[in-house]
Amino acid sequence: MSSERVKSVDIHPTEPWTLGALYSGKVLIWDYESGSVAKSFELSDLPVRCAKFIPRKQWIVAASDDMKLRVYNYNTQEKIKEFEAHSDYIRTVEIHPTLPYILSSSDDMSVKLWDWDKNFANSMTYEGHAHYVMMVKFNPKDTNTFATASLDRTIKVWGLNSNAHHYSLEGHERGVNCVDYYPSGDKPYLLSGADDKTVKVRQWQQQQQQQSNSKATAKQQQSNSKATAKQQQSNSKATAKQQQSNSKATAKQQQS
Repeated sequence: MSSERVKSVDIHPTEPWTLGALYSGKVLIWDYESGSVAKSFELSDLPVRCAKFIPRKQWIVAASDDMKLRVYNYNTQEKIKEFEAHSDYIRTVEIHPTLPYILSSSDDMSVKLWDWDKNFANSMTYEGHAHYVMMVKFNPKDTNTFATASLDRTIKVWGLNSNAHHYSLEGHERGVNCVDYYPSGDKPYLLSGADDKTVKVRQWQQQQQQQSNSKATAKQQQSNSKATAKQQQSNSKATAKQQQSNSKATAKQQQS
């Protein structure tokens, strides 16, 4: 398969197909056994930066520079849905392995969650990055969490049900372009690649535990602060009461 520029590829899990998103505005399904184009979709006059298979629905979803997501049935080539998803270019899309969710990340510095069982409603928006969000990936070991890579030089880890990130990972000297989890559960690795020409490997479980410990410490410190404040307030009241009692006794003594 040849094109001016190929922006992304995806592999079908059972069919001998490669899905290519093209700068020309097309999406092609390439049969790598026959060496020919099996399907072709004309999406836009603008570049398509990412396209993914959704095999359990027999769909593809594609993101183009008109800020729209488009969903097609790859057997019938029927358009299922088209909608504006972001206010700037969409960099990538990610499919949840079991739930009816699509994540999209954008140059508008946000990640959005789309629920196709609710007519592709925007169920959650995740904000916190300070530059383009280049990539988003679900954690295969814990599919309620996902990681994002941004040109703000950080990787952030999020939970599906909260629009605040769990923790942020730093260390790259330039923008982070990609992030992925090691696919097997025996090695809890989170990998990132950046414009500083490095790939970093981290243990996400260790980071998660450190975050949990930090939260527990902060909670304990808050509890201790409240207890200290309460004790100080109690002592102040007792002192004031004693001073009032002493004043009354002095006044009574002077009166007598």
